[in-house]
Amino acid sequence: MFGSIIRRFLYYPTKLRRDAPLPRWAADAVEMWIKSPLGDIIHGLYWKAPAGRPTILFLHGNAQSVFEWSMMREDITQLDCGLLLVDYPGYGKSTGEPNEKAIYAACRAALDRLIADGVPETSIVVHGKSLGGGAATEIVQGRKLLGVILESTFTSIPAVARNLFPFLPAETIIREERYDSVSRMAGISVPVLVVHGDRDDLIPFAEGEALFAAAREPKQFYRVRGAGHNDTAYTAGAEYGLTLRKWLDDIMG
Repeated sequence: MFGSIIRRFLYYPTKLRRDAPLPRWAADAVEMWIKSPLGDIIHGLYWKAPAGRPTILFLHGNAQSVFEWSMMREDITQLDCGLLLVDYPGYGKSTGEPNEKAIYAACRAALDRLIADGVPETSIVVHGKSLGGGAATEIVQGRKLLGVILESTFTSIPAVARNLFPFLPAETIIREERYDSVSRMAGISVPVLVVHGDRDDLIPFAEGEALFAAAREPKQFYRVRGAGHNDTAYTAGAEYGLTLRKWLDDIMG
């Protein structure tokens, strides 16, 4: 019973018709179709990297679809990178239903697809936002990537539940959909950037601090002053792109 309640709380997909045209702000994207090992067909939007530049695999939050999330390209313009945005099972044009196992499989398949299409593993940055950060900590295990960005990400779903529903014994009742991100931090062997707004009332700032503390070096923490859960880039303004670009340039050497 509690598993179904947690799933309803976690996932807010926007569904799209398969023939839905690209939004005008993403009209230059290439639609990508990726088969998950679990059989789901995952839909993504892809922009190839300029010569010699990295590619970002962006794993979005728990609502909407890649059509809406593609507007975040403006936030990372200064990074001068390629970008692959993918929807989770049951989101957008992707088939299937969202759950922790299916999302991990879909995101891992997207990473493998980039590599199969000729993008070097060492030139890929996985950028996870909120729920996407939970997926990112899983799929980067053992990978020789360029780096990982965890933005507005939680230590685990039970930790989120304790914050939102302090009257529930979250650790006991949540046996599925746990996204135990903090336990995976030690297994990430590439540079990590943790981004968190210090006024995030959904995923408290302390959650980002805990992820950062658990991460291995090299690591960097970017505190976005005055930002809540969904407005880090908007609140930071130009500083957001500049900070991410400096981190990227530093890890590229």
